[in-house]
Amino acid sequence: MMFRILVRSDKPFYYAPRNSSFVDALSHALITIILFSGPWLLPFIPFAVLGAVIPDADILFVRVSDRNPSLYLFTHGGIAHSIAGVFVLSLLAYSTVVLLAAAGIIPSVAIAAAGLYGFCAVLAGALLHILIDVSAIPGIPLLAPFSDRKYTLGILPGPSLLLAVAAFGFVVVTVFSFVPFSSALAFYGIIVILYVAVRAGIFLIAAIALPGWKIPSINPFRWLVIGEDADSYTIRFFTFFRGYSNEAVFVKFKTTDARETGAVSHLPEVRRFRFFSYIEAAERTGSVLVLSDPLREKNFLYYPMKYKRVEVNLDTST
Repeated sequence: MMFRILVRSDKPFYYAPRNSSFVDALSHALITIILFSGPWLLPFIPFAVLGAVIPDADILFVRVSDRNPSLYLFTHGGIAHSIAGVFVLSLLAYSTVVLLAAAGIIPSVAIAAAGLYGFCAVLAGALLHILIDVSAIPGIPLLAPFSDRKYTLGILPGPSLLLAVAAFGFVVVTVFSFVPFSSALAFYGIIVILYVAVRAGIFLIAAIALPGWKIPSINPFRWLVIGEDADSYTIRFFTFFRGYSNEAVFVKFKTTDARETGAVSHLPEVRRFRFFSYIEAAERTGSVLVLSDPLREKNFLYYPMKYKRVEVNLDTST
């Protein structure tokens, strides 16, 4: 049996995350500076910050996966956010720094003094980045390129608006000298600790009190709860102190079945769609099989913002 893609999911309009990625990288950098502020670690802060921001350079990969669906892991939150990916990026970043120092473009004294520990600091910053990101929805493919499965603790929403706003505020107050850098950094650290503590506490309560798969929202007291059986998904919002609301049911298969949807799993466009999706609903009309993520199509969730559906022509000709 041969298959032909009729529609390539959504048109690439993934522009908003480019701005949020910059602020997100800034948050990672600030958290890394705080954690490396010990007396013995101070010389390694530039290396660690470099490692903390390089995973988000994958925003430059987006056009690659847009043009070639088989390279769908080359996207923001893709292979650069895996364990293997950050190791390779750290090695490339540190090698680049060493070459620039050897060429006299940047000072070589700090590079020579750091030695191998400089690379270790870059790698530590990069691993800290993915440790933070794995706590957020929708998760990251930790084992890529060996597996595209996403892993997440599901504690934080992705992206985190509060941390982004706090990071932007940090830049404003320091650039305009409203607050000394050290004081602003300490205040930012307190915000991060309180935010994560509150989110983690509410996550534990939700894990005990709510059945099914739970997705946090920007409002820490509001969660998307997904129930699943063999035939359908049940979607409900749960707000603490108010209960459930906005229930919706999405059938998994309409005039098709798991065997037919499984038969198209090898197609790059289908694999790309599934990488970006939370749940999958399938419907066949004639020879056209439509796979969609109703959570994003119906605006229950807005992120990721593209590849919400893909249509496949089940062409039986040879």
